[in-house]
Amino acid sequence: MFEDFRLKVFVKVAELGSFTAAARALGVSQPAVSQNIAELEKTLNTTLFERTKGQVILSGQGRLMEDYARQILHWYSVAEDALRNGPCSPLVLPVDELSDAQIWSSNGDLHITFKKK
Repeated sequence: MFEDFRLKVFVKVAELGSFTAAARALGVSQPAVSQNIAELEKTLNTTLFERTKGQVILSGQGRLMEDYARQILHWYSVAEDALRNGPCSPLVLPVDELSDAQIWSSNGDLHITFKKK
């Protein structure tokens, strides 16, 4: 399966507001969750969560990262689906003399890209 486990951990902590609850939900130890978040924060050179006694909330940078993390995990899933089940043939519609729109569905989502002819 395609995924960056650090992103999966990050999204789960953001959803549950707790490192311990995220660890339980993911079936890993709480120190493993802490380590993955620390690695992600170090890689990004930013603080993703504000940690207070008994509470973990997204920082401003964390809220921004959450959107990207969800999109990245989604596209990993789309790529895996395409590779596992074979690519689907997109519907190609001319937009103008120079470009076409390609439209296809995967994982319940509708995708549209524009390509130059």
